[in-house]
Amino acid sequence: MIDNPSALLGELHARGLAPAPLPDAGDDAEPAAGRPWYIVALLGISGWIAGLFMLAFVGMLFQPRDAPQAAVAGIVLLAAAWGLFKADRDGAFTSQLALALSIAGQCLVLFAMTEHERAIGSIAAAALVLQIVLAVVMPNALHRLLSAFFATIAWALTVRFLLFGEPDFLLKESGTSTSLSTALGAWALTWVPVGAALWALIQREAAWMAKRWQAVLRPVLTGLIAGLAFATLASQPFESFRWWGDAATDRHWLALWPLLSALAALGGAAAAFALRSRALIGACVIGALLHVSHFYYELGTSLLIKSMLMLAMGAAMWWASRALVAGERS
Repeated sequence: MIDNPSALLGELHARGLAPAPLPDAGDDAEPAAGRPWYIVALLGISGWIAGLFMLAFVGMLFQPRDAPQAAVAGIVLLAAAWGLFKADRDGAFTSQLALALSIAGQCLVLFAMTEHERAIGSIAAAALVLQIVLAVVMPNALHRLLSAFFATIAWALTVRFLLFGEPDFLLKESGTSTSLSTALGAWALTWVPVGAALWALIQREAAWMAKRWQAVLRPVLTGLIAGLAFATLASQPFESFRWWGDAATDRHWLALWPLLSALAALGGAAAAFALRSRALIGACVIGALLHVSHFYYELGTSLLIKSMLMLAMGAAMWWASRALVAGERS
């Protein structure tokens, strides 16, 4: 009787349905910690909070005043985090401590990379490069998930500030009148590549799992889904969050961005459905509801038109759910 994944894979290989049994993943495999998803989420949040205190402690202890000092201190902290992850990946305290060290190290390295840079777009681009590197290097699933998620935020900020310029932090953008083509093109330029990467990873899941890349790409895949659900807020101009005054009249077609973000969150839910992850599906649904609420207050039109749009969106979601169920049964 087949009672474990290894036996199942061996039987599939014997029948010619699998290329070869996967060898032991060794040190590159992620252990089965057996923690519920909400415990993992709590550890991630507490790790980021602890990282802020760790950053303050390192700043007071080493007092890095320039880029070389910050780079050395950051690299040391990242190396310490890598060593802790490698030594004990299954320990809750160890992983949380390593995550805190990594967060502090990332802040120092980012400071060293952008010491003389004041443009937010350039800082976001540097953060994007750093997160991509850490998503590959750090031997921890939670760290890779967070790196992928924050990489989507950094990417969104990079494109957003390159297209629309730097903000003046008074909830006023440099160009408030935006055409339909500009609004749709800017949103597509930001999030279509993320969706394409997500689709490619899901379509080629069997290939990269056969090459033993699951320890890296599985948490990256989860981070991209979370990014489609929530990080889309980072791509929107600050002006789009002003829910008072006559801002909707000035923004014009930027009011469509929350609606497009809601569709992106639903796309993330479909990807989570393909991965059979109820937690991710729930997170994407929450993200879609947040975007729909934002769109409702963002759109400067009558309540009747808003109600009709909500009905149309509800019908589209119902049709999508029926299509997913039908696809699953077939």
